[in-house]
Amino acid sequence: LHDGPIVSGHCKDELWGVAPSPTKREYATAGDDGTLRIWDIATKTQKKENGFKNIGGMARAVTYDPTGSLVAVAFGGSVGKGRQKCDGEFAVYDANTLNQLHKGKDSKEWTQVIKFSPDGKTLALGSHDNNIYLYDCKKNFKLRAKFTKHNSYITHLDFSADSQFLASNCGAYELLFSDVFTGNQIGSAS
Repeated sequence: LHDGPIVSGHCKDELWGVAPSPTKREYATAGDDGTLRIWDIATKTQKKENGFKNIGGMARAVTYDPTGSLVAVAFGGSVGKGRQKCDGEFAVYDANTLNQLHKGKDSKEWTQVIKFSPDGKTLALGSHDNNIYLYDCKKNFKLRAKFTKHNSYITHLDFSADSQFLASNCGAYELLFSDVFTGNQIGSAS
């Protein structure tokens, strides 16, 4: 018998998704093993209650909403295995229970980045189809707009402090700006 602590963690291929909670001393991880895990910062262990969820597919990114009550996960990816059934999907979970609240898919390719706006009204997904999908959180994550001006897969994105604009990078090293509500490109950072 083993008297020490039980070690728990991700167990297959790669781990890409890591996000700190904005309100609690915890963080979330999501990886290729198809799990979402919540970790306690103080104890450096996986939370005992509702700290683990089998989400059913490879995951590449995870984020909390500004209130810390929701966790969103972007699915898909490839580790030499070709396309995945979950490529392009995203899901939103209750951060306390890890119950799935919404699942959607508009992209045909896997998503590498996911982020809520500072006001919590928009969820943005950056995809390997070169597009950014902008969802209305207040309307059950309905697709509001799509930004289509990048020439390569989306690597990073960030909202302005007022949640009206998005700055994004892609695999072609472009830095582009867009309107969060229309998906229209904005020509300059000013």
